[in-house]
Amino acid sequence: MDAFRLDDRVAFVTGAGSERGIGRAIAEAYARAGALVGLADLDEAGVQAGADAVRAAGGSATGVRADVTDPESVASAVADVERELGPIDILVNNAGIVHGAPIQESSLADFDRVMAVNVRGGLICLQAILPGMMARGRGRIIWLSSVAGKQGGGFFGSSHYAASKAAVIGLCQGIARELGPYGITSNAIAPGLILTGLVARSGGPDIENQLRERTEASVPVRRAGTPEDIAHAALFLASDAASYVTGEILDVNGGAYFD
Repeated sequence: MDAFRLDDRVAFVTGAGSERGIGRAIAEAYARAGALVGLADLDEAGVQAGADAVRAAGGSATGVRADVTDPESVASAVADVERELGPIDILVNNAGIVHGAPIQESSLADFDRVMAVNVRGGLICLQAILPGMMARGRGRIIWLSSVAGKQGGGFFGSSHYAASKAAVIGLCQGIARELGPYGITSNAIAPGLILTGLVARSGGPDIENQLRERTEASVPVRRAGTPEDIAHAALFLASDAASYVTGEILDVNGGAYFD
């Protein structure tokens, strides 16, 4: 099982401020595997709480505020993490937003905002961390896409969201081709419905129960997904066990492809 350990590696996980979020679950899974984790988010209180939780469980972590749409903010956050924990070996581009309005009711500004966070933000983070990875000849880059990016939509999000998550797939695979010769892998995870805090906030007070009932009736594994399900996939992709995996888009959806 040593191939799945991340001892002494430094990870930078964006969108890690939500207690019930995928980013937080990934950060905690990495810490349990021995990594030193930088949690980044616009929600500074959230990442500080996340870092406190990791440390309370015996791990090493620091929380930093970062706006992934702002290169200066990202550069400052990366510098803070590297100063405290060391050079970054693993980047998880998890930060993202959902836009749910139909296309006929959405503006170009709405589209630009979704693309700025979900696509451009990941590129900004990569460019901030990449020089060090290239110099050391190793690195892991993990992107969070979505089933929506493969089929034009899902439970949440409009065409804008689907387009952004499809763009993440293209960027992930292009980066895999470009950076493979430098010892850097690039892979993405495409979750189906995952019951996170964002889902709960997006759909009203009873949405979780409704979605849980729907997935239990239709998803082959007969349950809704959890942030931990995504964290386990992200742990594999960050580990030496995945050293010959790059350009992969890993579906984690219980076998379901929603209409």
